[in-house]
Amino acid sequence: MAISIYESISLGFIDFWSRKVRSFITLLGIVLGTVSIIVILSIVNGMNAKTMEWMNETGGIKKISIWRNWMYQSPTNLPNYFTIREVDFIRENIPPVEAFNVAETDLKQLANGGNQMMGQVIGCLPDFIKIGKWEIDEGRSFNMHDYYESNNVIVLGSSAKNNLFGPKNAIGQYVTLSGLFGSGASNRLMVVGVLKERRMDSSIWSENPLEWLNRQSFIPVSTRLKTGGEDKLSNIEILCLDEKQPYTLKPILEDFILNMRKGQPVFRIESAIEDVEEMRESTKMFRIIFMFISAISLFVGGIVIMNIMLATIQERTREIGIRLAVGARQIDIFIQFLVQTVVVSFIGGALGVVLAVTIVDLVGGYLDMNTELDVTTVVVALTVSCVIGFFFGLYPAIKASKLDPVVALRNE
Repeated sequence: MAISIYESISLGFIDFWSRKVRSFITLLGIVLGTVSIIVILSIVNGMNAKTMEWMNETGGIKKISIWRNWMYQSPTNLPNYFTIREVDFIRENIPPVEAFNVAETDLKQLANGGNQMMGQVIGCLPDFIKIGKWEIDEGRSFNMHDYYESNNVIVLGSSAKNNLFGPKNAIGQYVTLSGLFGSGASNRLMVVGVLKERRMDSSIWSENPLEWLNRQSFIPVSTRLKTGGEDKLSNIEILCLDEKQPYTLKPILEDFILNMRKGQPVFRIESAIEDVEEMRESTKMFRIIFMFISAISLFVGGIVIMNIMLATIQERTREIGIRLAVGARQIDIFIQFLVQTVVVSFIGGALGVVLAVTIVDLVGGYLDMNTELDVTTVVVALTVSCVIGFFFGLYPAIKASKLDPVVALRNE
């Protein structure tokens, strides 16, 4: 008498509900392993998503940055900065890029009448708009003409504008920078533009984590130099045309700048896309480690399932003998018990998924961090639980199928 898959599944559910305590013990390892997999992967996915969001908000993954190499001590006192002439030379001789910027930051006091604030004043090129992914809210940004002429113009961040002008129109008004570059000088600059507010929603911080950007103000780097700053620029930012260009442009820049500094690594060149790849590689390692830890729990759950299924076979030996005696084949008995084991594992996986969804939200709230649960993670967890049930159900199913009907019928 052949047994259908549907009947095997039905028998599996009947046996599951008729032995609730045993079923709970059987499921516990699978549930805990499934919960571990989903919670850990959700936390890792959430951290990766937040990191990518942060990178996109602060320049994107097509960005290359050139910084002073603080770890390098030059034995020949090579300049660890660029002059404005060197910056122009690099900009004019590298392959075409989407944007090229130099950024030198100073903490200054900005004043408009009785309104004052401390804020970062950044000397840069007009391409700071593209590289920083800024948008103009009022007025305009400064341009290359302002740069070449060293015009006294300034573009304010949204918070800087609100602190200095409140609801009033700031375009065409003047801001005084005091103590510029530590020289004690004061400079009067005309506001030509106001930037849109930068905001990123986050459960980690109670306030906008990008507020520091909104307090920044931008002036032409030539204006910064004209008003007393030294001709020493240490930070260059480049926005590539696409995500592939950093791989070809970075070695060109390395050779270019090494030649300018007699082959010495005075500067560091960092590619955002390479940083992302390093993060992904690190994430893979963490996933493997955490998956291995979760697999231990699933492995223990699988051993429990196998032992309980062996006990179940012992209890149902006479039933198996009757089925074999009335025409059931060994393959039918094998499939019956294997399917029942997989069904039990699937139930454990499903319960683990339901529990994990709740735990993921609780963990995210308790740790005040973002978690990201996707369909792939759920499918992987359910698949692994079923594979565990299949693997550890093979031996009990084989043992049940090989029972001698005569010996089985004698069992009491």
